[in-house]
Amino acid sequence: MTASHSAVTSTGRARRRWIVAIGVVVFIVVVFHLAGGWYFAGILETDALIPQAPSRDFGVIALDADASSITLSGTDDAIRQQGRLGLWWEGGYAQVGGILDENPESVVRVLIPISGVPPICDTPQTETCEQLDLEAVAYGQPSHAGVEVVDVTYESPVGTMEAWLVAPDPASEVPVWAIHVHGWRADRSEALRTLPTFREAGLTSLVVEYRNDPGAPPDPTGHYRFGRSEWEDVEAGIDYALRNGAREIVLVGYSTGAAAVLSTLERSERTDAVVAVVLDSPNIDFGRVVKFEASKKALVGPIMLPASLTAVAMTIADLRFDIGWDDINYVQRAADIDVPVLVFQGSADDTVPPSIAADLEAANPDRVTLVVTGADHMKSWNEDPERYETTLAEFLARVK
Repeated sequence: MTASHSAVTSTGRARRRWIVAIGVVVFIVVVFHLAGGWYFAGILETDALIPQAPSRDFGVIALDADASSITLSGTDDAIRQQGRLGLWWEGGYAQVGGILDENPESVVRVLIPISGVPPICDTPQTETCEQLDLEAVAYGQPSHAGVEVVDVTYESPVGTMEAWLVAPDPASEVPVWAIHVHGWRADRSEALRTLPTFREAGLTSLVVEYRNDPGAPPDPTGHYRFGRSEWEDVEAGIDYALRNGAREIVLVGYSTGAAAVLSTLERSERTDAVVAVVLDSPNIDFGRVVKFEASKKALVGPIMLPASLTAVAMTIADLRFDIGWDDINYVQRAADIDVPVLVFQGSADDTVPPSIAADLEAANPDRVTLVVTGADHMKSWNEDPERYETTLAEFLARVK
């Protein structure tokens, strides 16, 4: 065997080893993505698609309180949230305002009593202290917001739905109804912050529930559909309003309720009556929300979840659960919206990327008015109720 032949043979063996090594790496990468994608698609189903009732986030206790202030202890994120918030406990409700004083263990905040007396705990280490919930809704029930609701029902394609009906004061010359649609794993109380403004603007409000809400009929798929089927329940609410005297409709969507609202605009045959839309923290591109959440998750230790694995998981989830990522990306069809749209979006939103609302405005600047606040998800009202209500009232005055 010549030296040159030996060198060629050695080179061939080396090349084959590299090919085998590359093949092994490719195989591992493919298996990793397919197995990981299947696993995380299941996580996506559990975390986002399967209906769950709203739950309270306890973990705040009151150390002291008087007629105008309250001392709260708990996790830093909870007790130091900015703006006006609701404080819920068993048997009572209050609001808290700005921070008056603070230290590493507690904060003193403005107290706005509504119902009952906050339970006081002697020490933050006492495990038997009654736990409170500091929430964005800010009103425990309609009467706390100063509105009177009438319980009504209406029929949708999947069954009977319940709703709150709030009469206007004063009534508009042209009967205008607002259909309020709450967000993902929330309930009708999400509308309580805005109902007084709609009532004072002369609009009747119908605050609807929809499929998969606790006690409501389920979606046939057993999943949230992010507007793909919920729009039928919103349309049924519009039908109820039109049958009961409404001549014009304003659709109002909170968080994922915005997806149901924009899906209604795209699919319903009743949209001739719709004269305006109001959205708050709109979750109208759920695929982007999933990628945003995934970008914050660690795979192992400091290693973050790769974007490629997220993409594979989303593809597998679509095949398994028929999510329809393009169908529920309403931003890409925003240019077709032909009624005025008012959007509130917090720049500190850690749930729905603020870029979604910005892209909605950019896609249809003649129709969409974006109001940017410094708030977290669904807390623009909480940050500055007066600004929010004034902006909303001025918009309603122009379109009704």
